[in-house]
Amino acid sequence: MNEESDVDDADIIWIGGPAAAGKTTVSRLLAAKYGFHCYSVDAHAFDHEKRAAAAGLHTLGTGPGDFDRRPMIIEDIQALPVRTTVVEGAFVTPAMAGVGRNSVWLMPSEEEQVARLERRNPGGDHEGCVWGWGLVRGQLEGTGACVIVVDGQTVEETLMAVEERFCAILG
Repeated sequence: MNEESDVDDADIIWIGGPAAAGKTTVSRLLAAKYGFHCYSVDAHAFDHEKRAAAAGLHTLGTGPGDFDRRPMIIEDIQALPVRTTVVEGAFVTPAMAGVGRNSVWLMPSEEEQVARLERRNPGGDHEGCVWGWGLVRGQLEGTGACVIVVDGQTVEETLMAVEERFCAILG
């Protein structure tokens, strides 16, 4: 159990990675298949910013911030009716999730990410997402985190790889 709550770390499956890695799609499919809740850290980013600002940890309007989101995520999960939760997002870091058996990062190569972003938004400005790819890659270096390289994989193949990673948790 985690000291900050009554949410057991085994009740959380953490899935991180940069934009267009397949985190949200795979997390939703995994949650639906096993009856878990899916929690998007990215979707709660502004709420987390406001909560951090109210606690004096962040100044609104200065970007996403580098405050610790984990206590807010745990608090949110405690309020859910379904205990086991798949927590996903680009803001999921090894420092937040740990690198144990309940965390994984989906990583495309930079070229694959750009191709996926272009399919998602043809002609769009992808510079920030590519910068985020480098940030996530840097966060993973030297951590021993489990990384699934998603280049050339279908959604089904990525889901199978994630299920294999979490087979002990999924039963």
